[in-house]
Amino acid sequence: MNNENFILSLFKESVNAMRGTDWMWPEQWDVDRRIKFLDEALSYGEKNELYEQCSIIRDVKTQIQTQK
Repeated sequence: MNNENFILSLFKESVNAMRGTDWMWPEQWDVDRRIKFLDEALSYGEKNELYEQCSIIRDVKTQIQTQK
């Protein structure tokens, strides 16, 4: 497996984990940092045409924004 495939695989697994209840953010990250991370992840997902993961990221982002 080359490095790019490994990174894409790791990205998919990480984002898919956000769908579950076991997902935890680093304690020191505030809401703005979480949103920034999700925006960057969404950009990466769109660039690599990972639309299922983009959907998950948008859902998580919406949840965070409604808790604000």
